[in-house]
Amino acid sequence: MTTSAELVGDLAPDRPGEVLTALRAVSDALRAEGDARAIFPDVYAVITEGVVDGLAAGLFTQPAFISRLAGRFARRYLQTLSWSLSGLPQDCTAWSAAYGQVGRAGVAAIQHAGLGISAHVNFDLALGTAEVVEELAPARDAALLRAFKRDYDAVNRVLKTATPRVMSLLAERYGCPVAPVFTGVAGWPARTQALATVVQWRELVWRNTLDLLGASDPAARQAVVDRLELNSRVAALFITGPPVVAPAVDLTRRLARTIPPVPAGLARRVIRTIGA
Repeated sequence: MTTSAELVGDLAPDRPGEVLTALRAVSDALRAEGDARAIFPDVYAVITEGVVDGLAAGLFTQPAFISRLAGRFARRYLQTLSWSLSGLPQDCTAWSAAYGQVGRAGVAAIQHAGLGISAHVNFDLALGTAEVVEELAPARDAALLRAFKRDYDAVNRVLKTATPRVMSLLAERYGCPVAPVFTGVAGWPARTQALATVVQWRELVWRNTLDLLGASDPAARQAVVDRLELNSRVAALFITGPPVVAPAVDLTRRLARTIPPVPAGLARRVIRTIGA
């Protein structure tokens, strides 16, 4: 039987469809091994499926840009996962923090997902986007850059659609005690805030991408990379939370087991009342 480490080592997806297949395979393998590292690629696959559907529906005006970015972005994640599975160090604090939570008691699935999303967006995305822009628009044509930015922003629509599915996945497949706060009609405010945070991250990433593209020398480029490191590290510390987070999650799980389920009919009446 192929282990997750062997599987990851053989993967090099290039197009969005290949990325989706790879992420599902990785998540399935890790979940079969009882490894919490399965959570992020599972969530990542939901988002990637939205990108694949968006490409098919004509959401993007520059499909070559989105397709190449999807492959480059995913291969970067798979590299960090390979390092983690092999016990090798990461090249940024955010990924070290994300993988450092694996196996720790009291870490909610939403934290595992959030740490992966944050590291992948706040550190990886600017580097990958800058590489793809350099390949597709070496002359930095202003009109083409604007077109790339429109498609880059269109991914936010994919994220909006994916967010409810992600939260349901975390609650149902991984038993996350926090994710239900973000599900259903009552979870709309929390979902909206979570999405707004990621959208803000992505806007900052685009500005950092332009700074990378405009760096005049290696020192200037390194200054931008250092900024990515700092931003992603701060976000990771916030998501990891203070030492009280793990006991609070454990307490939430224990309380959930003591509270009887709400009758389905009553739940429907409450939802109708809220939506009225």
